[in-house]
Amino acid sequence: MASILTSAIIVNAKASLTTYQTAAQGLYDELNALIGQLTASNFMGDAADGFNEFFRTKATPALVDNLIAPESSLAAGISTMLESIKVNLLDTVDPQLGEINRDPTKS
Repeated sequence: MASILTSAIIVNAKASLTTYQTAAQGLYDELNALIGQLTASNFMGDAADGFNEFFRTKATPALVDNLIAPESSLAAGISTMLESIKVNLLDTVDPQLGEINRDPTKS
């Protein structure tokens, strides 16, 4: 069954993406606070330093930079793609094709 792409679908997808980004950032913030508490009080020494370094240099980029950072993440790319589809296809091509279909002499 074919589906019809509409501006409403794009708006809903962007809203869902924003919800995902907000939830993911909240979970990361909770994890970051928990690790900060753990390494500040109960977990010390070289192992704690190594764990903290791993979290900062490996886990944080994977969780934040690659997934939800506002400018350079997967979520940012998806948002840009959705906006591009809306502007270039739904707001530009579809109305132009509508005009051509209504009056083929305009093509």
